[in-house]
Formats: sequence, C-alpha cells, structure tokens
Amino acid sequence: MKSRKRRIIKIIIKTEFVPLLIYLIFNPPAYSKDLSISGYFQNFAIFKTDKDTDPSSSIYEPSGQTSGTLGTYAEPRLKLTIGSTSAVIEPLLGFNLWSRNSPFSRPDEKGGNPIIFFLRQLYSETDFQSFSIRAGYQYFSDPIGIFVRHWIGGANFKINKFRIFIGQIPDQTFEGVLSNNLINDNYIFSIDFIQNRLEEDINVLPVFRSGVFIGLYNILDNSVIRKPLFLSTLVSGYSYDTENLNITIGIAAQGGIGFKRAENLQSENIISGAVELSFVKKGENPFGGEVMILSPDNTKYRDNINTAFFYSGKSLSRTIILTEDEIIFKSDNIDLNIGEKTSSFQNIRTGFFLIDIWTDIGFSENWKITPVLGGAFSLINSPVDESLLGRLFGVEISPILSYIKEKLVFNLANTIFIPGYASTVFLNSINPYKKREFIWSIETSFKIIF
Repeated sequence: MKSRKRRIIKIIIKTEFVPLLIYLIFNPPAYSKDLSISGYFQNFAIFKTDKDTDPSSSIYEPSGQTSGTLGTYAEPRLKLTIGSTSAVIEPLLGFNLWSRNSPFSRPDEKGGNPIIFFLRQLYSETDFQSFSIRAGYQYFSDPIGIFVRHWIGGANFKINKFRIFIGQIPDQTFEGVLSNNLINDNYIFSIDFIQNRLEEDINVLPVFRSGVFIGLYNILDNSVIRKPLFLSTLVSGYSYDTENLNITIGIAAQGGIGFKRAENLQSENIISGAVELSFVKKGENPFGGEVMILSPDNTKYRDNINTAFFYSGKSLSRTIILTEDEIIFKSDNIDLNIGEKTSSFQNIRTGFFLIDIWTDIGFSENWKITPVLGGAFSLINSPVDESLLGRLFGVEISPILSYIKEKLVFNLANTIFIPGYASTVFLNSINPYKKREFIWSIETSFKIIF
C-alpha cells in the first residue's frame, strides 16, 4: 500500500510539479522579467592562392597549393532577466564547413563533425545598487585587447569604474573531469579602472569614449608541467573622443618569470613592453590608421632573459592577413604564425612593428569601399636564422567592399600580400631562399543580424 502511494506521489510530481516549477521559474509573479534574443548568421567564402609564399611544387607538402572553403556559422545570444539578475547563453554554431558536412558520416571519420558547437559565453549577472557580479564563462579584455582578449571562465566584479576579475584561462593542457586537479591550469587576476567604460562587443573593433584607463593583469600559467610562468602586465592609456575624431593610445609594460624555461632548465626573466596607437577621423569621409609595436627578444634564443612581449593576437588594426581578421575570425594571420605559442598567448621573439592606414569611400547610401594599406617589420634579425637579414614581414593591400543596410552586412575583401624575407623564415619549411610568391586572397561574408 505504501509503495503504491509512493508511485502515485512520483507520478503527480512528474506530471504536475515539474511543469509548475518550470512555469514559476520563467513566470515569477513577484518579479519583472525579460527575455531577449539577439545574434547573427554569417555565410562566408575564402580563397587563397598560397599560405607559405614558397613556389615549391606541392609534391613535397600541401604548401604551394591553393586553399579555400565555404561555410556558415551562427552566434545566437539569449538573455533572461528577472529583476536585477540576468542569465546569458551565447553558443557558437560553426564553422559549419559545407565540404565536411555529412549527416551520414561515422563518428570516427575525418570528414565527420557536421556542425561544431561551442559555448562562447555562459554566465549569470546580478546588479546590486553599488556594484555588480558576473560569474561564468565570459568575454574579457583589457582596454585595448593587446594582452588579454579571450573567453575566460571566472568572476567579474564591477564597482563603479573599477573592475576586479578572477578567472581561469583555457590553455593547451587537456584534462578530463575526473583527472582535473587544478594544478596544470592557467589563472588570471586583474584589477583595472576605465573612466568611461563601454560594454564590450566581440563582433567589432573596440570603441572608446574620452578618458583614461589603467589596469594590472596577472597570469599564473601552469600548463607546462613543472615549468610555471608568472606574468604581470600593466596596461594604461588615454582615449580622446569627439563627434569628428578619436585618438587612442595605450602602453603596456610586462614583467615576470618563466621557471625552468630557458637553456639548461634555467629560469627565464621577462621584461617587455608594447605600444598601440589608433587614429580615426569621423564624418562624411572617414579615414584613420594604427601603429602597434611589440618589443623584441635579443638574438640569443632561450637565454635567461626574454624581452619579447606576450601578445593576445588581437589589435586595433584593420589589416586582414597581417593581423586578426575581424570580418571572419579564422585566426590565420602572420602575427600568429610567426609567434611562439605559450598557452593562450603569442610570444613574437623578433618583435613586431605594424603600421596601417585606411579610408572609407562611400559611393551610395549603402555601399562603400575601404582600402587598407599595411606593413609589418621585425625589430631584430630573426633568431631562427640570422643569415636572413630582411626585416620586412610583408606589405598588405586590402580593398574591402561593403554593403550595410539595417540588419544586413555584406563584405568582399580582395587582399594582396607581398611577403618579405622576415616572414619566409617562419612560413617556408622547404627553402626560404627561393623566390617569394605573393599571396592573393579573396573572402566574402554575408551577415544577417537579429
């Protein structure tokens, strides 16, 4: 009799209580609520004549062949607000490459993975009267993004114009759930002040209002077993912003120690710096330019001092091959390919000097073309092969055709990259002394924002 009553109670709970609980969660009578859905769909096409600038026959390796792909990805964003608390879910559905999308493929096939699913952001945020707390996996950046501009799990405390962040950065060490002991992980602790903070937007270049910014960002990287890295970076600067002009300058000073990371298991002391300057003239005929300098290491590789800047791979530059492409985030650019990857950062031992200029030329209400001219140089001879005396990484010419109307954005970028000897050291694995082939790349993006 008792067991029968228990079964009846379980049935009632399953059929009545659970739906009622779900209803009360999403329809709380005592709180105001709001559910917003936003995001975008993007179709893209990419074609590139080459990647390593080496004219050697493709019989040696895939280098020398053309490359290209077609695909789609989407980034919907759901935000549920109940009173002063909100929850955000932001998945990334892509890159869904058309050439690999086969619903009939076996899980062990290389051509499988019909669609890739990532959670770019998943967090909750509570806004108190004097401060707010955002906890979960979230987008986090320093003011100019030169050191930290990643998706990070952690807690973000905002108190007026101050922000304290404690979190865990994804790194190159993979651990299962049961074997994860938190020892070989990458941690961040930071505190910063931004006079006029704007809510970050991961789909566009950073935007600033007039004011100063300063922050200290500390990294403890344990991803290399028994060789921890401690890194502290001070980022400061000023942004001047009016209706017709924006000038932003940021300076980063970096110091730290990499235990047992030099020759003969010696510790590597880190003292480096970076500068970034952005100039934008607004109005009917806008134009602008960017300069970024990352300090180099000396020509002796792996001695006990490293003066090369640990770099996020992000910048304010509008170049497409020389730096990260903001049209399609494919992460296949020169500054990432020439850097030594250290967990989630790039360490470019040659240093990196980048300069670019651009202008917007509008020829109708919705159409415009944006020519971008950029060049990048090493600040020392390459420590990989000092016999190559070239300092030029390359010159990029990128006219970008755009159509923008309300929630629809179309981009067509036609890029020519003329490589220098400094880039061939890193890109050519067969014979960097051969004639260097220029790269022609075309990419198109059709984005619908909702």
